[in-house]
Amino acid sequence: MLYFKNILIIIILGAATNYIAAQNIKVDAVLDTNIMLIGDQVDYRLQMQLPKNVPFLWPAFQDTLTGEIEIVKQSNIDTTTLKDGYLSIKQILTLTVFDSGYYLIPPVEFIYGNDYESIAETEPHLLNVFTVEVDTSKAIMPIKGPISAPLTFAEIWPWALLVIIILLIAGLSFYFLKKRKKKEPILFKKSKPKVPPHQIALDELERLETEKLWQRDLIKDYHTQLTDIIRTYIEGTFRIQAMEMTTWEIIHAFGMVKIEKENLEILREMLVTSDLVKFAKLNPMPDENNKSLTDAISFVKSTMIVKSTETKQENKPIDQHTSVDVVEA
Repeated sequence: MLYFKNILIIIILGAATNYIAAQNIKVDAVLDTNIMLIGDQVDYRLQMQLPKNVPFLWPAFQDTLTGEIEIVKQSNIDTTTLKDGYLSIKQILTLTVFDSGYYLIPPVEFIYGNDYESIAETEPHLLNVFTVEVDTSKAIMPIKGPISAPLTFAEIWPWALLVIIILLIAGLSFYFLKKRKKKEPILFKKSKPKVPPHQIALDELERLETEKLWQRDLIKDYHTQLTDIIRTYIEGTFRIQAMEMTTWEIIHAFGMVKIEKENLEILREMLVTSDLVKFAKLNPMPDENNKSLTDAISFVKSTMIVKSTETKQENKPIDQHTSVDVVEA
């Protein structure tokens, strides 16, 4: 007997729960307007409000709402949680009709409940679809052609930019071909002023002095660098291939260049001292090391203003068999 009482209580409570839920569920369907022209579109808004714990089924739609009313677009189903523990579910259907007349939009059914046994329906709606009135008293007009609109800047600028690019490419191509035909350099670089040989030599001698090589017992390196600086200066100033010559070949080559004997003697003494250091392992006194540097500076300063009077031979290297007339400034 107690068992049947419990079952009866559960049935009564379930029925009461469904009744209470039914009282709290709201469904609604609203048309933006119930009057439209053929082919126009109208929004059909569906909404359902119910407690969170009540299960429900949202109606599914195909391409048509009824036989003549077509669904153009369906929005996503939007679910919002309300503060009082309710859910608000919404969806918008965009409808259209292509024939005039009066159309009944039937109620939309929403199923809910624990066993989905309850149904809530919206109110039906009447949609009036009108056609465009035609004045039959007037003759049928021909179809109008496309109306020409003025060009805008947004339409013109891509073509203008394309023309500019084509002209630029054509101009550059013509320029490059012209330069190539004449075997001229395509790009012109501003040439740096050439540093005269004497300035290079004096700068290098100053550097050598500051390095203090012989003071650190690097005597051979000191005299090697010293004579290399002078040999490079001789090549740049007198066109004598001094880097490839021995000391005596250099002195012999200077026999064809008019310089003061004092300067030639300074050069000879400096080169001979360097040869003795490099090949005979001579260890000069400190004064002799200083004198070699002083003589090198003196030789450069005393001979740097000598110019060749034979312009045709200005860039021609001098060897032991070439005679060049040089005058002192």
